[in-house]
Amino acid sequence: MIGDDAVVPKRKSNAYDGPDFVVTREFFDRYFEKPMPASTFHDLVGKGRIIPWRCMRGRYMLNASLHSMKLPTVKKLPHAETRHSLEDITRLAFTFIDERIFPAPPWLLAVEVVCAEELDLARRIADQHRGKVSMMDPVELKLAYFGGVLDAAVMQANDSVVTEL
Repeated sequence: MIGDDAVVPKRKSNAYDGPDFVVTREFFDRYFEKPMPASTFHDLVGKGRIIPWRCMRGRYMLNASLHSMKLPTVKKLPHAETRHSLEDITRLAFTFIDERIFPAPPWLLAVEVVCAEELDLARRIADQHRGKVSMMDPVELKLAYFGGVLDAAVMQANDSVVTEL
């Protein structure tokens, strides 16, 4: 079962506490003049200098990694970030609760970056539902609950669109 430590790995006392971004290795390489050789990159991951994101292989915490390498962190990414719907963020949140029952959403494979605001919202949604999901015993009940939460997210998004018109 995945808890909050899945998003923010346990680190030493000099841990980075600011906003973070989950990025692919290719995106991470953009912060250097020349891309790192694969062996160097994986050595740094092994030494704990590049912090992996525990919810999905091949994703890394950008600012936490830059901080651990004593490099300047970033407040904003150089390109426009893609905003995801509440349904997409809710799917990510349930991955934080239990990755075996609620696998990572498919859109996560297609993006290079997940912004800090979306990660924070997903963490808060996961915290809100974690207790209820953990009390449910058969997996079918957990999946039904998840379906109801997704339906509510879609209805809430549709309601806000109608309200704006």
